[in-house]
Amino acid sequence: MRDYRPILVSILLGLLLAAGGLFNALIAEQTRWEAPELDLQYVADEEPAPVVEQLGEHLWSVDGLKVVVASGSPREMGRQYGAAVAEDIRRGIDSYLFAHVRDNQGYDTQYMRLCSAAMEKHIAPEYIEEMQGVAEGSGIPYEDILAMHIHADMVHYGHDWGKPRQDQGDGQECSNFAVWGPATADGRLYHGRNLDWTSGTRVQDSAVVYIGIPEQGHAFALVTYAGCVGAVTGMNAAGITFGEMTSSTNDETLDGEPLFIICRRLLQYCGNLSEVEQMVGGYAGTTGWNFVVAAGGERSARAFEVDAGDKIVFGPADEQENKPPVSEGFEYGIYRTNHPVSEKLQRKILARLGIDNLEVARVMVRGLDTWQRYESIRLWVTEKYYGKVDARLARAMLQSRPLAGGGNLHSVVFAPEDLRMWVANATSPPDKQPAYTQKYHLIELPRFVGLRH
Repeated sequence: MRDYRPILVSILLGLLLAAGGLFNALIAEQTRWEAPELDLQYVADEEPAPVVEQLGEHLWSVDGLKVVVASGSPREMGRQYGAAVAEDIRRGIDSYLFAHVRDNQGYDTQYMRLCSAAMEKHIAPEYIEEMQGVAEGSGIPYEDILAMHIHADMVHYGHDWGKPRQDQGDGQECSNFAVWGPATADGRLYHGRNLDWTSGTRVQDSAVVYIGIPEQGHAFALVTYAGCVGAVTGMNAAGITFGEMTSSTNDETLDGEPLFIICRRLLQYCGNLSEVEQMVGGYAGTTGWNFVVAAGGERSARAFEVDAGDKIVFGPADEQENKPPVSEGFEYGIYRTNHPVSEKLQRKILARLGIDNLEVARVMVRGLDTWQRYESIRLWVTEKYYGKVDARLARAMLQSRPLAGGGNLHSVVFAPEDLRMWVANATSPPDKQPAYTQKYHLIELPRFVGLRH
């Protein structure tokens, strides 16, 4: 029997579109969202000063979280890093890159090498040198160190590099926000970031903060995994902070600069938002990402929506974002989750899904978790907690539904004007508790960037 449902759906949508104002009213009605009250159960009113211990020449502990401090030339930094946490690097590669990415997800060694070769030629020589130094210091093959740096782009692209692009499904549930000025309790800027990614593996066993004091550029702190000279989360000594979110489109490649290196290069060489915009606009893109980059000194931030072909930048209260009720910018904040706000990238995603009507998609998006997280952040910072956000409340936002999820791998709050950040990591199986439920370790960058070994 013939299935008439697609025809009926098409007729219904056509009638709705023809209704004009009625359709817009339907969008408004169906996209209403009530942001929940913040969950304060994990936030302490007072926290003791962190216990900082030196464990080795280049290795420190902050309340149990390992912090590697390296300085000098790229090769020297890499060797110091590799030697300081050699066993952690080996454990991370064995349990995550091999046991999970290769064996469980099916990215065999030959395919990893193919993807590595495509991206390696876009990596600046200084970072190749630093990764080779990590390999020398740890005794682990350079090819495995490199694979850890390209794997994020690889697994978001999928198993078919070199073949026609296939639909890889929805992105992970990451969230970022930066707020300042009248929206915060003291006018200062706060940047919150949840990374929700593969917490069922043991990659969190090798979690470290890598603090680099390079010969060129700014000192930086990366929230990363042992052996990685790049990251997806971090802050530099100029008060620039970075967090990313997956936002895949149909315009993606692996012939570009990997995400981990973009984050590192941006933090090492950018001292203001103008320099950030220039760098993001000029790199060779790979897969689809949203970035939130904040500048404490400027008390401002930018959102970047990128893929292989486009780099679209949004400022506060950007007219591009002012499309209520689906998206709405804010004068004193920037927020993003796992979908693009730009119409151009929205149309790319719709093309990937075989949908050609943007207005229909604007109705459909109301049911997606990514929009509900976006709208919750917007309502929290513009209405419910306007003028009250501080480091404690920013953490509570990361610890509250719908932002707080079971796959939360790390959770970070930045106070870049003070060069401080609070870092929490998920626990590993069988306990496997999300990061937002765990202790947030206070990393004070000034404590470390004066250390030159």
